[in-house]
Amino acid sequence: MAVASIFGAPRKPPRRGATAALSIVTVLALAAGIPAWAVFALWAHQQELRRDWDIKGPPCPPARDSWQSIVLKREPHTFKYGGADFAHPFGGADCSSVPDGGFITRKAYYVCQFTGPIMIAVATGGRTVLYEPGPGRRATVSLRRGRLACVLGGWSTG
Repeated sequence: MAVASIFGAPRKPPRRGATAALSIVTVLALAAGIPAWAVFALWAHQQELRRDWDIKGPPCPPARDSWQSIVLKREPHTFKYGGADFAHPFGGADCSSVPDGGFITRKAYYVCQFTGPIMIAVATGGRTVLYEPGPGRRATVSLRRGRLACVLGGWSTG
């Protein structure tokens, strides 16, 4: 089909060249690639959290001493995280919510690492549990599906 020019002579419609085709392919690739990259980045981040916060070690020993005999008159460090109240007299704490489930999920469990806490008190679900990792030992406490667990070990420097 011919198109009239301003001088009245018919002319052919412009053909799409290689540049136009490349532009369309590029836009389509970006339209599919950017969301795919975002999904991959989220999946990779969740896998990294699962790997980094899966701390293995022997279970923390239950408290042998009383809180007052360890803490004396010192005010403990206290904080709330993941539906639990934590207290520890010494060292630092580092916590994270870790994906718990399939491919990409919003479900999470909660993990806190402690550097040299000597004693850790965790209150959740109306009960308080005392752990006594001892001086200079790292401990990791997790709250997963309502179950509380503590292991000796961790990588956090607080």
